[in-house]
Amino acid sequence: MNTLFRTLITCLLILFSTQFLCSQNVSLKKVEPSNWWIGMENTVLQLLVYGENISNTKPTIQYEGVTINSVTKLESANYLFINLTIDKAVKKGVFDIIFNTDSGKKLVYNYELKPKKNRNNINQTIDASDVMYLITPDRFANGNPKNDTTEDTLEKANRSSQDGRHGGDLQGIINHLDYIQELGVTTLWLNPFLENNQPKYSYHGYGISDFYKTDSRFGTNTDFINLVDLCHQKGMKMIMDQVFNHCGSGHWWMNDLPSKDWLNQWETFTRSNFTNIVASDPHVSKSDYDLFTRGWFDTNLPDLNLENPFLATYLIQNSIWWIEYAQLDGIRMDTYPYPDKYVMAQWVKTIKTEYPNFYIVGETWESKASSLSYWNKKEANNDGYISNLNSVSDYPLYYAIVSAFKKDGDIFKIYETLAEDFIYGDASNNKIFAGNHDQGRIYTLLNEDIAKFKLSMAFILTTRGIPQLYYGDEILLKGDKPDGNLRKDFPGGWALDKRNGFAQKGRTAQENDARTYLSAILNWRKTAIEIHKGKLMHYQPINNIYVYFRYTDTENTMIIINNSDATINEFGLERFQKTLDGYTSGTEIITNTHFASLKSLKVIANSALIIKLEK
Repeated sequence: MNTLFRTLITCLLILFSTQFLCSQNVSLKKVEPSNWWIGMENTVLQLLVYGENISNTKPTIQYEGVTINSVTKLESANYLFINLTIDKAVKKGVFDIIFNTDSGKKLVYNYELKPKKNRNNINQTIDASDVMYLITPDRFANGNPKNDTTEDTLEKANRSSQDGRHGGDLQGIINHLDYIQELGVTTLWLNPFLENNQPKYSYHGYGISDFYKTDSRFGTNTDFINLVDLCHQKGMKMIMDQVFNHCGSGHWWMNDLPSKDWLNQWETFTRSNFTNIVASDPHVSKSDYDLFTRGWFDTNLPDLNLENPFLATYLIQNSIWWIEYAQLDGIRMDTYPYPDKYVMAQWVKTIKTEYPNFYIVGETWESKASSLSYWNKKEANNDGYISNLNSVSDYPLYYAIVSAFKKDGDIFKIYETLAEDFIYGDASNNKIFAGNHDQGRIYTLLNEDIAKFKLSMAFILTTRGIPQLYYGDEILLKGDKPDGNLRKDFPGGWALDKRNGFAQKGRTAQENDARTYLSAILNWRKTAIEIHKGKLMHYQPINNIYVYFRYTDTENTMIIINNSDATINEFGLERFQKTLDGYTSGTEIITNTHFASLKSLKVIANSALIIKLEK
């Protein structure tokens, strides 16, 4: 009797469970990436599928050359991860992914495979022949006031707040692309433009809430494509700023994580120690290392756990998607040392396999070359780690620049910093800069001394490495911490601005002087092979005067930076005769002054000479 009763109860439970599952609502909300390309080197593709109870379905595909290898469920019933193989010989087209339910209901997603584009028709390698121009999109120009506030985002426009949304957008950059090109830079780098659906402080772009969608206050994905296309038409390039370490608390998955280990989670909120050196420290404690790599940047920036293989693949594929979709020329990876460093190395390797000449620079905020070199050595580090990066953010040189050119600064600091270049895999690929969106404006840090500002620019644009300028530096924009103050609006980017910094008549005489100075070097630099590919020979500074040469077998430019308050009417060049051998004259590229003799020169206090040597 008891056995019969237990059997009856078991049958009823099975029947009830089956009916419950069949009666569950099933929906399909997202498939990411939303499309892919044929002809890729990597034939494996992971699809993240999201929808209510989507894990209770069985996906099928009937398309020649496309095979489902595996389907994985995680903790949330609302996710499926489908691993596909896409044969290299598969044809372009659209196929159905059919999600079959136990009740017989079918959900269908139309998935498109597009031809991979031929990247050989445009120069998509970024190197020392290029100069980057970094833009914070919200603060550059408002090209479409209608999207300053949008229904699908929480934070509304408030230009009166230095931390608010000001309305700059992609159309504003498009509208002023001629201004940027005429300045003489070759490459744009935009702070992140992807959706940041946060209630406040969303303008900077680093709290991403959708990795595949342009923030509607900046425009649309199509607007970004148009901007990239226009850059390429003008012979310019585009770098995209990406973030793997964290997302925004407003990300669509935050209320329904695929699994608990999608994020690095602590019992209570735990902030990162922000100590980059622990990633390379051979004596590091586990607690310090975990705090650095797993701690959160802030309460609104959840820390992503790249040790989760599904998340790691999701992010790597996202980079590939944007490269192919937008025909990017490079990626700047934010906070490169913070996530799992082995996944980051795999990310670089995967991109390089697909696009061998693609440029990737990591934000590596290290003050010492010894620590920075961990991220771009050609050979393995002592612990066996190879990051695969070929470009790093040269903070040691940045700090040396600020120190050297400040009041009473000694240019020896730059000399000794460059003397450590032996420690890098290739220092000529280092991204060099005198300011960015995280640092006080260089003009402000140099006490608004335009002579010192010019020295910093002359140095940045003629030494080894790939230079990067920050928008507005060319017209002496001012500002220091807090962040909103150093990310000021570009004057003239808004219709009601009192003056227009994009036009000569809208700038002060001093601003025009600074821009003319920069533009002269930048436009000369475009064809200066010795700056692009030449070696650096420098001489130890004496009396705060630094002399160095950029040279190839056929070209040679001498740079003299007088960082002192003394003018020398006859600065003898005997000390440099070995590097001057074979050259008898030269022309200073800013003033176009010709020097018929190279025995001695007049060197004005706090000024630079950039002399193209002639035989």
